[in-house]
Amino acid sequence: MAEGGEGGEDEIQFLRTDDEVVLQCVASIHKEQRKFCLAAEGLGNRLCFLEPTSEAKYVPPDLCICNFVLEHSLSVRALQEMLANTGDDASE
Repeated sequence: MAEGGEGGEDEIQFLRTDDEVVLQCVASIHKEQRKFCLAAEGLGNRLCFLEPTSEAKYVPPDLCICNFVLEHSLSVRALQEMLANTGDDASE
């Protein structure tokens, strides 16, 4: 991941083409904090699922299915906004 700008709060972080990312979230389920990673299996499979990672101490997660390679460069903020907007649209 590359950084742009020089110090301060104007610093922008960029993800470049072919960078690898793992998307993780924390959810509260029955008053318990659980961690999940977005995962997909199979070549060209566009169906994703959540891989539980909370119990990693006892059941190691399969992180190779949680690794995504970017096709386009974008800023970290743009990626966060895209994911937030997608989540908002899905709940409507």
